Amino acid sequence: MSRMYLSALFACAVLSALSFLRQAETPPSPSPLSGQGIRVLLSSGPGLYLFDSLEVIPLYERAQVWGGASPQNLRPVFSSLGDGPIRFTVEDGQIRASVLGRSYDLGAFAKASPSPEAQPGTRFLIGAKNRPGFFPEYPGSLHLSLREGRLVVVNQLDIQEYLRRVLPSEMPPTFPLEALKAQAVAARTYAYGRMSAPPERNYWKSFGADLDDSTSEQLYNAQPPQPLTDQAVAQTLGQVLTYRGEAIQAYYFSTSPGSTASIEEVWPDRERVAYLRARTQTNPLTVNITSEAQALKFFKNWSPEGFYDGESSLFRWRLSLSREDLEAILSKTLPALRRTSPQFVRTIEGRYAPEHPGFELGTLKGLKVLRRTSGGYITELEISTSRGRYWVGRESNIRRLIRPDRRYTGGADILLERFNGLSSPNFPALPSAAFAWEEERAAGELLRLTFWGGGYGHGVGMSQYGASGLARAGKSYREILEHFYPGTSLSVLEDK
Repeated sequence: MSRMYLSALFACAVLSALSFLRQAETPPSPSPLSGQGIRVLLSSGPGLYLFDSLEVIPLYERAQVWGGASPQNLRPVFSSLGDGPIRFTVEDGQIRASVLGRSYDLGAFAKASPSPEAQPGTRFLIGAKNRPGFFPEYPGSLHLSLREGRLVVVNQLDIQEYLRRVLPSEMPPTFPLEALKAQAVAARTYAYGRMSAPPERNYWKSFGADLDDSTSEQLYNAQPPQPLTDQAVAQTLGQVLTYRGEAIQAYYFSTSPGSTASIEEVWPDRERVAYLRARTQTNPLTVNITSEAQALKFFKNWSPEGFYDGESSLFRWRLSLSREDLEAILSKTLPALRRTSPQFVRTIEGRYAPEHPGFELGTLKGLKVLRRTSGGYITELEISTSRGRYWVGRESNIRRLIRPDRRYTGGADILLERFNGLSSPNFPALPSAAFAWEEERAAGELLRLTFWGGGYGHGVGMSQYGASGLARAGKSYREILEHFYPGTSLSVLEDK
């Protein structure tokens, strides 16, 4: 489908919506605001943040477009409402806006924001940010700047409006209200921590942002606001988790296999934190894995009884790979990880290291767990081949080492079997580092590995499906937060 066709489709859909809005003449009711502004870097694709061009349409109220040589010295250039898409491009080293056949040179920086006379409720549609089934609306203002001859786009908005679009993107709106309120507090706390972090501790500050809109931080505007998630955000207005008077590192993830993990176990370059400790997510069962035989038995138990996360389709999962498929995958992922994470990929023995131009994996002899948390997460793994032995550390690297995706094998789809009976083809990485495996051998030669695993995500902090399980068991959001972040306090920001 051509870009021109997509642009026309976007414009037609939006102009149709605008026609209805003019008849209704009622913008959406504003939610309670917090007084806290947040800046979100908008992605142009997975891991990408530069736009060649941008089409924007203001909704409900008139918008003002500003331009200038610096963010501090912007001047109003023109206003627009329903005149068609405002197209931002880069021409001769500056930002240019075009609408209805007229063009405006804006300078190195630009902003689209509600006009001074506009009532609360202005939103923006962005052509490049359409989602399956809906066009997300962006409140607040859009700030544009130049980098490498392309556009950087930052959405600045009130944190309550931000959270209204994070919650349904990060947690199913069908979850109990108390779980959603726990998620709202965790997401607000996480965002506040990124907002207050100095530039040397926050990469996104170099873009003029506090965080991005992807799962690298918190997923933003992947789903529209929902009544129950809006209620959770409103009822926790200004609430954050603190420890010794400071906002905590409120990490969270989707699904635990029966336990969370301590932060320094999963990320060995992070310091130990009292409230981010391994916590069993079972009742009355306990989890204490001390051997590989125990780990395999634990992950082959597909009964959800007694597990807080038992309703998740990735509570348990299974994957079978031939030796040849594993060799094809590892021959690509091992060098890639060595380039991106050299401190966590080492050659134990072998003539050629993975980063060497002549590297060849050889015949896979086997995998060996060198370190595993008591809850089952592998944090150090050894790969043995006919040409060497290699060490891989850190949970995220181990998940990216074994990518069950046909793009790495060149063969048929690779299926990851989920706990609920469904299968996912070509999963981008292992759902978690909590797994064990069975070997199939003939005459001592490895033929196949079957991986039995549990959970989805890094394992640190709050398990979202665990929060849902606790809520269904009658726990309040305060009790859920205390369970996952023990020793913390629920505080209210002075200025909300």
